[in-house]
Amino acid sequence: MMNRFSRKQIVGGASILVVSMLVVYGVWNVWPRLTNPYYGLTTHIDIQMDDATRTLIQQRLAIAQASLASQQSSGGTIDNQTYLVIAENEKMLGDLVASRKMYEKNLDAVPTSYVAWNSYAALLEVMNDLPAAEKAYKKSLELLKTEEYYRDYIDFLRAHYPDRHAEVKTLLDEAYTSLGQTQWTMTALGDWFFETGDCDQGKAHYDVAIRLANDGAVNLKKDQQEKLATCEAPR
Repeated sequence: MMNRFSRKQIVGGASILVVSMLVVYGVWNVWPRLTNPYYGLTTHIDIQMDDATRTLIQQRLAIAQASLASQQSSGGTIDNQTYLVIAENEKMLGDLVASRKMYEKNLDAVPTSYVAWNSYAALLEVMNDLPAAEKAYKKSLELLKTEEYYRDYIDFLRAHYPDRHAEVKTLLDEAYTSLGQTQWTMTALGDWFFETGDCDQGKAHYDVAIRLANDGAVNLKKDQQEKLATCEAPR
C-alpha cells in the first residue's frame, strides 16, 4: 500500500524545504562578500588616452613586471621600488586592484615609506574604500608632516565627510603649528572660518596670505572678496 502522509508531516516537510531554500538564497547573496575582498569597491576605471601613450605605459609595465619576476626567481634581494613602478603603471591603465596589491607589497617591505602611503591612500580613495583610505592618509602624515599631506587628508575629509568640521580645524591648527604661516595654511584656515560663519577671522587669515603671496596676491584678494561676500550674505 502507498504510504499516506499526515497533514502535520506535509507542513513540516514544506517548512524544512522553505528554510533550506532561504539558507541557500542567503549564502548565494553573501558568498561574494565572503570570497571577494574588493566586493562593492571600484576595481577598474576607464582611462582615456591615445594609443601611443597606452602602448608606452604597457611597455613600462611589462619591463617592470619582468624585472620583478627575475628578481623573485633569482632568490636575491628585491628592489622594492619595482613594486611602486608596477603600481603606478597599473593605476594609469585603470587596473586598481593590481595597483593596490603592488602598493601593499611595497608597504609590507617598507612600512615607513610616506610617499607610498600617500599614493596608496589616493588609490584607495578612488576605489571608494574610504575607511582604509583615511587610515593611509593618517599614516603618511604621521610619518612626515608636510603641507602636501595635510592638504590631501583635509581635502579627503572635506570631500567625503563634510560634517567633520571640527576635525578639519584640528588638522589645520596642527598644520599651522608644524608649518607656520604659509600661504596655504592661512587660506585653508580662512576658508574654514568663512565656511563656519566667522567672516572676520576668515578675512583676517586671508589678509596674512595676501601679504605672503607674490604674483598670486591679486587672485587671492579676489577670492577673499568673493568668500567674504558669501559669508556676510543673509542666510
